[in-house]
Amino acid sequence: MSKLRIGVIGAGLWGNNHAHTFNVLPETELVGVCDLDEGRALKMKESFGAAEAFTDYNKLIASDRIDAVSVATPDFTHTPIILAALKADKHVLSEKPLATTVKEAEEIAEAAAKSKGKLMIDFHNRVNPILAQVRDMIQDGQIGLAKHGMARLSNTTFVPFEMLSWAAKSSALWFLGSHLVDVLRFILEDEVTRVYAVARSGTLAAGGVDTKDFHASILEFSKGTVVTMENSWILSRDNPSLVDFKIEFVGEKGQIQADPTHNGGLRRIVDGGMRFNDYIGMTPTGATRIGGFVQESIARFVDSVVRDVPLLADANDGLANTKVLAAIEESVASGKPQTIG
Repeated sequence: MSKLRIGVIGAGLWGNNHAHTFNVLPETELVGVCDLDEGRALKMKESFGAAEAFTDYNKLIASDRIDAVSVATPDFTHTPIILAALKADKHVLSEKPLATTVKEAEEIAEAAAKSKGKLMIDFHNRVNPILAQVRDMIQDGQIGLAKHGMARLSNTTFVPFEMLSWAAKSSALWFLGSHLVDVLRFILEDEVTRVYAVARSGTLAAGGVDTKDFHASILEFSKGTVVTMENSWILSRDNPSLVDFKIEFVGEKGQIQADPTHNGGLRRIVDGGMRFNDYIGMTPTGATRIGGFVQESIARFVDSVVRDVPLLADANDGLANTKVLAAIEESVASGKPQTIG
């Protein structure tokens, strides 16, 4: 069987996860890599044995040697890359969010419907074993109707100040809230109908990153569940993990509490504090297998293209996600609740 030939666009941390996955799976061949920084593109090419390195994504997409592309570039850059790939009838895996405006997300969804290529959004928490179990518990009715809940996905200041060079062009809402909104839609199998949100600035701006410190939002779902959601980029660096991820639902017959931040079985006490190592998201496996949900979700894209199984998350999921995040931004700007039609 011929292999699915892949091009990875974006040579940062997540692009390297994509390249590693495609370099390991027996069904795929990593043919091309692309980054605006030629040095990073060449480094990725050498690291993963790709045949070609590009600095122009249009040239990668135009290559007859490439069947599918993955987009692992900053949040606000996805739209033109995805549209170009879909127009060329390439299969596309894109990191979240699909787009940062509703108009762009609608344009992509329309293009996906017309293209011969498939489009998947990499909402990898859909295969997070902890959250998949929460979804099963909710859908099995183990706590009855989920009446209200709390969801927190936030980072320490390390992320906007040091990890992301482009943090000022995004926010914790788009970088983290995109994951969290999708997780809530996935767990509840429901859509957000109204949001109310507030945000504050100051801490990050004082440090040279001109974006919101945090968003605090109330999400109302069509079946009645109300969830308070926090996305912050100003948590203390004294936290044992740069991520703080918690979800809780209160139902008619009980409660479910989840802490997917880390699994407490692997701890290090160094540098004057405790640190947790991830052994759920990224786990070692054999030479032709992928371990951990972070890379498993990328492998699901390959399953969809090669075996024609359903996409983990499609363009409509991406569009619904963007609509919620955009409504939160509008609520912050107007000071009023926003209905999502």
